[in-house]
Amino acid sequence: MRSLRLLLVLAFLFLPHSVEAKRYWPSQTLTNWTLSLNNGVAYISSSQFADHCNYSRGQINMSGTEFNRALYAYALSAKAKGKSLRYVIDNTQTTCIITGLQEVN
Repeated sequence: MRSLRLLLVLAFLFLPHSVEAKRYWPSQTLTNWTLSLNNGVAYISSSQFADHCNYSRGQINMSGTEFNRALYAYALSAKAKGKSLRYVIDNTQTTCIITGLQEVN
């Protein structure tokens, strides 16, 4: 058992750490964006989206969690008020899942 732990620790130390995903706020604010809902997924689309995101959009999976519903409601409110948005995504995914939003004046 002790040798297994040592082996796992050594394996972890020598694995490349560049494969770790990183969530971040892209520097580009979305000033011109649309919000749509299709088959249980909300999409925020904009030509200003991060380059690595397919179709210039991010998605909020409406999986029934309060957090995801709150993100959608927040985006809907921002759209109704004509606000710009900042968003949080993962830097390694091309299907960009939005995990945070912020209104910007």
